[in-house]
Amino acid sequence: MLKQRNIIHIFILTTLICLFSFCKKLSAQENILFSSYNHNKLFINPAYSGSNPYMEIAMGYHKQWTGIEGAPKSAILSAHAPLNNSQVGLGAILYSNKIGILNETGFFANYAYKINLPKDRIFSFGFQAGLVNKEVRWSEITTYDPNFNGDDPSIPNMNVSSIAPNFGLGAYYFTPKFHIGFSAPRLLQNVYPHEKGLGKAINFEFNDIYFYLNSGVLININSEIQAAPSMLLFSSLNSTTNYSFNLNLSHINGISAGGSFRSEKYWSINMGYEFDSKIGISYSFENSLDKLKRGDHTSHEIFINYKISTKKSSYTSPRFF
Repeated sequence: MLKQRNIIHIFILTTLICLFSFCKKLSAQENILFSSYNHNKLFINPAYSGSNPYMEIAMGYHKQWTGIEGAPKSAILSAHAPLNNSQVGLGAILYSNKIGILNETGFFANYAYKINLPKDRIFSFGFQAGLVNKEVRWSEITTYDPNFNGDDPSIPNMNVSSIAPNFGLGAYYFTPKFHIGFSAPRLLQNVYPHEKGLGKAINFEFNDIYFYLNSGVLININSEIQAAPSMLLFSSLNSTTNYSFNLNLSHINGISAGGSFRSEKYWSINMGYEFDSKIGISYSFENSLDKLKRGDHTSHEIFINYKISTKKSSYTSPRFF
């Protein structure tokens, strides 16, 4: 039977999903997308920095819509750790995202301050700042007219790019069995440049800021198996509530498997293995339930997480938050 504390956590999670979902209107989603958000929470919330008693390095690659030319490809490298057993956590993120001739590269440094509460509860505030480079590679454009000689005033004959700052905020509350976080990791809109680099590189419109809500709970099925239901919701005031609901099962020997369902009828399955509680590798396969509309195009994602102990004390693994 579920413990009373787990029941309360599930009730809080369900209530937040309902409140967040029914207050939004419909539109589109952000370009950058990772299916395995539980292996990549530093990207969506700077307050997650240093939340574990060890340094964690994560590397991920996502290839969307296999078989479609110019489909999104995203990669990320991140690291975070607590600072000398203090209440400070530090982190860094380097990512890239490519869609057709559009390329985006970003680097962010994260800072988090943790407040210790009774009964192993922690509340963390986070801040991140960095630079985002946007590039339009006109030289990679594909034309289907055999007589086209490149002389078209509507198509620039050079690649253009811009670089501009961005920053974000977040809050994160967690216990050994429950977590919830709220964040706005990119408060500015870094826009793609026009021909010859003309036009502003950043824009600030409050209605276009994306807000993220992430939560989950750990449930002990027995002495060897844990269930980890979780969810991620993100939206701006001008867009739909995009969501992903995930359920993972993990065994004490390091094997994990699960599935998820996200916005626009996408489903995915994932599996992973953790070696000696230090190196974890996970793979996700994604497809759509609406193949008549989108075609039979799959997406693939792989994540590698490496944990380096910063204390003499041991930690329990696998762990999803």
